[in-house]
Amino acid sequence: MTRTFAEPGGPSRSSRVALVLVMAIATSCGFLPLTRFSRAGVDVLERAPKPPPVDSEFKGCGPGGSHPDYALNLRKNRIDTAATYVAVPFQMIARLPWPRQAALRFRNQWARGERSSVARYEGAPVQVAGHMMGFKLEIPEPPNCYASDPETKDYHIWLTLRPHENRKRSVVVEITPRVRVSHPGWTEAKLQALVDSQIPVRVSGWLMLDQMHPEQVNQHRITLWEIHPITRLERQRSDSSWATLDSL
Repeated sequence: MTRTFAEPGGPSRSSRVALVLVMAIATSCGFLPLTRFSRAGVDVLERAPKPPPVDSEFKGCGPGGSHPDYALNLRKNRIDTAATYVAVPFQMIARLPWPRQAALRFRNQWARGERSSVARYEGAPVQVAGHMMGFKLEIPEPPNCYASDPETKDYHIWLTLRPHENRKRSVVVEITPRVRVSHPGWTEAKLQALVDSQIPVRVSGWLMLDQMHPEQVNQHRITLWEIHPITRLERQRSDSSWATLDSL
């Protein structure tokens, strides 16, 4: 019988090979994303006011939605708007650090360090410009109590830095039904027109970490940070000024 011995002070060759394979598989599935983190300029997010979410019941669904992560749902279901939004570059959001060990864990399972790392940025009112690569009406989800009516679902939007860019380089921004009810002009037809034209858009809303989708990073998004919910949506005019989607 042949035995494999570990090298002095380290794992055996077979163990190292197995570890490399596991890491390769995890990376390809998005669990160990290769996103480049950067703290350049993030002090503006750290200094930004982060008011507690203002939530409300919506069509029989409470502010905390349904199981399993009520704390995350409270963030998603906020309906308040900010007096001012912090204009930040697209790449700041795309490269903003997040604690990898917090991924795929409910918020009540996070350690104190994970909570504080996220709290440095989460809840900042931000404004980001880009291009709407695409959108979809979500499936029934926990924050909306798994409701199936289209009026009670989120619109998931892929925002990219450049026109026609791959969605794996996108930042996800979301229109929630609790906010959309105050914006009847945010129709699918208008959203599709923004996608088709690739006219620059500007979204304003609340910065939030959705830790439940690490498998999508580098596949369908570049980061777990989202602007969720959007509270203002604008498109650029020919003179480079901005017009709200409600006014068009």
